[in-house]
Amino acid sequence: MTSTTEQPPKRRRDRAAREREILAAAERIFGERGYQGTSMDDIAAAVGVSKPLIYQYYGSKDGLFLACLARLRAQLLETVSDAVMAATDVENALYAGFVAWFQFLDEHPQAWSVLIDEGMLATGPMAATTEEVRNAFVELIAAMVRLNLPPSRPTDDAEIEILAHSISGATERLAIWRTRTPNPPTPQKVARTLKDLLWQGLDTLSKS
Repeated sequence: MTSTTEQPPKRRRDRAAREREILAAAERIFGERGYQGTSMDDIAAAVGVSKPLIYQYYGSKDGLFLACLARLRAQLLETVSDAVMAATDVENALYAGFVAWFQFLDEHPQAWSVLIDEGMLATGPMAATTEEVRNAFVELIAAMVRLNLPPSRPTDDAEIEILAHSISGATERLAIWRTRTPNPPTPQKVARTLKDLLWQGLDTLSKS
């Protein structure tokens, strides 16, 4: 009688690792084709999993898109926050934060396409999630503005909100412009120009 050695069952891939693969593929395909042009079949084929598995994880195409937005939000804000916190002073923090923002978008080109998908982000939960990304960035900018103001100057919250939203809007428009411009200026060039412009205004504000 020939003895056989029973093989241990093949370990299934860890769910967290599989979700990372699905989100990475979804981000890329949504970014390339837009929400309307992407199917769950496309994403399942790209990852090598079944479509029912993706539905099991995310519930729907909307749910998967929202998960992509949440992932991008966390990555982008962590990248910018780390750069700001590592800076030696407030002026350099502004510059470092801008560089980190534009570099992230250069290194993740599909990410920006997902974040500004006009077909999905006008209303509903997608719009709300994108607004959360914008608001978190605005809050970070507002904190930097407050740090630049001397303790002796009364803090005007409305004034700070105006500045923070203006800076956020400028970075968004510059990001869109760079994606549509052949051979755009480097993140460092854009960040330094924007920082110099804003720093003059912040310096004037702090002395008023």
